[in-house]
Amino acid sequence: MKSLADPSPAPDVGVERRKQILTAAVQVFAEKGFHKTRVSDVARRAGVAYGLIYHYFSSKDDLLNSIFEDNWGIFLKVLDDLEADPSLLAVDKLGRVSALLVDALQVVPTTIQVIIQEVSRSTRFVQPGKLDAFQRAFDAIQAILEDGQRQGQVDPSIDARVAAHMFLGAMETVCTGVMLGHIDCSTPEVSRHVKDTIERVLAAGVRKPS
Repeated sequence: MKSLADPSPAPDVGVERRKQILTAAVQVFAEKGFHKTRVSDVARRAGVAYGLIYHYFSSKDDLLNSIFEDNWGIFLKVLDDLEADPSLLAVDKLGRVSALLVDALQVVPTTIQVIIQEVSRSTRFVQPGKLDAFQRAFDAIQAILEDGQRQGQVDPSIDARVAAHMFLGAMETVCTGVMLGHIDCSTPEVSRHVKDTIERVLAAGVRKPS
């Protein structure tokens, strides 16, 4: 029994169970693909009863939607915080974004794989809600670039909207390269070199000419 002297809150069983199911779903989607996965596969991997899945999620689509929304929401929060931070230069903010994505590839590689393969590249998920979520990311990067242009850090002749799409498109390609084994991020040292390379290439592309 939990001691009254223990100030730590009791874990929310529902939250933990939901997380357990989503973790299993990520693993199975990555292994079998979304279309070939059955809800029973997820239940078996999670070690829960088949019917319990439907207590938390209405369908297989809902499982994938939740994986995307939970993780993309974190990414959008980081973008919003960076956009609002007056202490960082625009190029440094973009460097932080790229570093975050490279770090995520080491911490939650399977989740990144599922989001790229089953959401961002799937026409089934080109829906208003998904498009709005992706658009928020493009808008945040565009705002960072435009702020840099106003402050004289970013080349004013570039189209910030085009550059924002190029940036996120390039980062998706880097993530794919890591997943395919074409880019090595297996150690902190190698990962740091990848981050430095991305940041230097980005800086060279958008920085205002001296």
